[in-house]
Amino acid sequence: MAGPCLLLLMLITSFSPVSAEICSFWDSGCVDPLAQTAISFKLPPLFLEPINFYYAFDADARGKGQEPMIKASYWIGYEAYINNSVIDINRTSEIAVRVGNLTGTPSGENNGCDGVWGSECSKNFKDFFQKIIFDLITAGDSYNNPLGTVIESFLAHPPLISNCPPPLFDVQQFPSDQFAIENEDDKIAVIKKTGGSDKPWSTFFIDNMTAGDQAEQVAVAIISRTPSYGTEPPSKKEEIQIEFICARAPSPGSSTSDD
Repeated sequence: MAGPCLLLLMLITSFSPVSAEICSFWDSGCVDPLAQTAISFKLPPLFLEPINFYYAFDADARGKGQEPMIKASYWIGYEAYINNSVIDINRTSEIAVRVGNLTGTPSGENNGCDGVWGSECSKNFKDFFQKIIFDLITAGDSYNNPLGTVIESFLAHPPLISNCPPPLFDVQQFPSDQFAIENEDDKIAVIKKTGGSDKPWSTFFIDNMTAGDQAEQVAVAIISRTPSYGTEPPSKKEEIQIEFICARAPSPGSSTSDD
């Protein structure tokens, strides 16, 4: 019997060709990184090989109101196989990224997050997101992009997670993006095109933050893989896949300036 069919994602490097145009600080469609980092992580069972999370920022010492300002961006880079044998229902994969009010040194398990907030927080963090998304999906109401939906509700009422830093959701911006849509009938996954500094997936501005201060901040990426609306809902929260990544730019040990 033939093995599972593997679909190869087109190799698109994360390094953009040199452009004749300069990326303005105020242009949200690109970023000229003052600092950038890339974290390789695994996302089975859909992705059979590691993929990369990129986080970058630029700084303006005299931004809005002549106060320091940060322009932050993120994207994912792929060079991986998709295992379409695991596409048994329609699913959606999303990523949400928060930056601010969190410092530490990424290291250890859970893609560096254990070194930032400890293993107990990592466990509770995953349980929290599995439960809140499970409750949303099984409530019977229509929904779209469940991770983005619950994240949006946090901005008005930041929740507390046991053994986790209190300001975890107290941030100015918390953008999210859908990056994979699985189709049960065709056994394929439509994947968002690889990003780059010339085409980041999302860009947001942070007020009153210098480059030196931003370099101390930990960016947290939350990734979900959930049943799409109209699909048979999960029977338990553990069927909701949640992964997270902690990163700093530049990586600890390197430096940046306040220019």
